[in-house]
Amino acid sequence: MMEGDRFDKAVDRLLEMLYRWAPLSASFRIALKDRLYLQKVKPKSVLLELGGHAKRIWYSLDCTVIGYDYTRGSGEYVNRIYLPGDIFTDLNSFFQLKATTSKLVVVQGMELLCIGREEFSALKSFDEGFDLMQQIMLTEHDLQVWRGWIMTLRDEQKVREFNSRYPMYHLPNHICASFLQMTPSRFSAIKGNFQS
Repeated sequence: MMEGDRFDKAVDRLLEMLYRWAPLSASFRIALKDRLYLQKVKPKSVLLELGGHAKRIWYSLDCTVIGYDYTRGSGEYVNRIYLPGDIFTDLNSFFQLKATTSKLVVVQGMELLCIGREEFSALKSFDEGFDLMQQIMLTEHDLQVWRGWIMTLRDEQKVREFNSRYPMYHLPNHICASFLQMTPSRFSAIKGNFQS
């Protein structure tokens, strides 16, 4: 398949998802497509460095991306996991031009669609631009609320709920454990019981 065909199919997947959030005019679809580009990555690629500024919003085509947070004072911990089909960035950094307290790292996959901050700002003139920006923020908020809720559960329940949302058998144990605020050995033991 030619590179252009792959790009077109990737954009179509994104537009289909966005259309579920808000109706998209033909002019918006064209404007968005003209501003998107394909970013090729490898596992361990750093998309956003701690202290940097988020200059892009990504749509994962086939990547799993881990968000590490550094605000707790005890090193890094996983506070985000983005899967294929997710749209993500560091919202505070991207929209408020603040230095990030996070780091985004690819753990699996090879392709992302991206839009830069300036290109995204140009979409604000469309009604859909505001709706989509709001939906991205609400999706991120819902993830935070869900994560806060599972932190109130017993460890076994945390793992069960985590597995209902994320493919824990395809993620490294230390990433899952960090996200769940558990030790890797405790997570592994519960995961082992969960399988049986």
